[in-house]
Amino acid sequence: MSDTVKILLKQVPLFDYIPEEILSHFEAAIKEKNLSRGEILFSEGDPGDAFYIIKSGTIEILKGDPTSNKLIKLATRNKGDFFGEMSLLEDSPRFATAKSVGESVVLELSRYAFIELVRKNPPVALKVMGVLSSRLRQADLQMISDLEKKNEQLEKANIKLKEATNKLEKSNQDLMVANKFLGKIISASQFFMIVTDSQGKIFIFNDAAKKVFGYNFREIAGTGLESLLKPVNKKDILEDIEKRLHEHKVWSGNVFVETKDKRKIFIELVGARVFNEKEEALASLYMGRDITEEKNVERQMIFLERMATRGEMAAEIAHELNNYLSIILGNLELIQMEIQAGKTESTSKKIKSMKEGLDRITQFTERLMMYSRPASKKELFDLNSFLENELFFVKAQNRFDGVKFIFDFDRNLPPITADKSQIQQALFNLLNNAADAIAKNAPGQKLITIKTKYLPEQPSARISVIDNGEGLSDENLGRVFRQHFTNKKGGHGFGLLAVKRIIKSHCGKVWAEHNPTGGAIFHFEIPLKQKPCPQTTTTKVG
Repeated sequence: MSDTVKILLKQVPLFDYIPEEILSHFEAAIKEKNLSRGEILFSEGDPGDAFYIIKSGTIEILKGDPTSNKLIKLATRNKGDFFGEMSLLEDSPRFATAKSVGESVVLELSRYAFIELVRKNPPVALKVMGVLSSRLRQADLQMISDLEKKNEQLEKANIKLKEATNKLEKSNQDLMVANKFLGKIISASQFFMIVTDSQGKIFIFNDAAKKVFGYNFREIAGTGLESLLKPVNKKDILEDIEKRLHEHKVWSGNVFVETKDKRKIFIELVGARVFNEKEEALASLYMGRDITEEKNVERQMIFLERMATRGEMAAEIAHELNNYLSIILGNLELIQMEIQAGKTESTSKKIKSMKEGLDRITQFTERLMMYSRPASKKELFDLNSFLENELFFVKAQNRFDGVKFIFDFDRNLPPITADKSQIQQALFNLLNNAADAIAKNAPGQKLITIKTKYLPEQPSARISVIDNGEGLSDENLGRVFRQHFTNKKGGHGFGLLAVKRIIKSHCGKVWAEHNPTGGAIFHFEIPLKQKPCPQTTTTKVG
């Protein structure tokens, strides 16, 4: 046996007492194995049938599947170290894997060779038992020491856990108090509050929201915001809200909605979204209030201001007209006196003066109409939504009591460019005419239909106001938009003339026709995009 092998065997506690003459018997039993870098000596689960001593290099003892990267290193063995000694005494599978770190050389002693050695040399068996007993004792002591350390660490960890648990319990209590307080604030708030989760589903719906929209929480929980904004608003409003919130911006605006009981109301709405550090949406908050009454009061105030202004203007106009009428009346009195006296030489001159006075009155009224035209402010807007909003306030007027409104809107109609206030005035005039036309209808038989239609070939938008009233004669059908035309007692004919003027200013056309089922239909068309109008615009009538 070489000196190197003898030295290595002497370093192993199992063999350190054995005389050299006995160790020489190991030479035939020990095999030398060369291992390359990363080579597996044995794998977990292999039969345990040999004992190893490292002659050179390094061996790692690993736990886990050697074919995967999920291996746990249990130990590292270097030159002179040994492992696998239990394989000399029991026939059990390997509990771990042995792998060469670099190039290594190991000495292998099989169980069979060792048992033969023990059989021929009984003292070897006693020595082995002594060494194993010592190792077990050391292992027990080490285990006890490790357990004591682990217990100490566990006690410290338990103390920290109790402290953390106490802090967590206090935090939970504080959170419960805060949530309860926040819940009371949300519940008592005069503003409606709606909160949706990361999927856009409603999970908070306070009392104010129930009052505004008419739904209880059970009916609305788990649905989206669209369940509250439909069907009055078009899809693009929801898309605009989503776009703003996705960009970490706040959305605010006035929205026209329908409640559970089919009431149409105006709400002021503000929306915002909360994100985490990964830019993931956590929740969205929507707050607002019902501003329908405010809108009604606002419109009434504007109407009263207009009436007051018109009253002041009427006084000035009356004063101006009185000047012209005084001249005419003065000439009439003189003519009467001259006729009674039989002097008619200057009558024609006075009649001419009266005619000039009437011409001045006509010119004066025409100038008034010209000056009354406000500066046009044309903007891009959704005509259908605009009409819905305006009709909401129109229906509240007394003259429309008992009238059933029917909406027939073309949802393919793109936004138009027009003057909102002028379109509003034209619509009101046509609706007022329709209300007068159906005033004599029996209760429940008063119908007004508002219809829109997209004309892509123009491209333009057509608005129609249809009533089921007494209708127009063929003669009047061709005269409705002429100056001073009216078939109403006490009417002046300015309403339809104003409609014609407004539509002409939008390069459009307006006309009337018979309603096949009874009544009249008033149409007007305006281009989707405004441009300078031609010098003359043909108005279609009939």
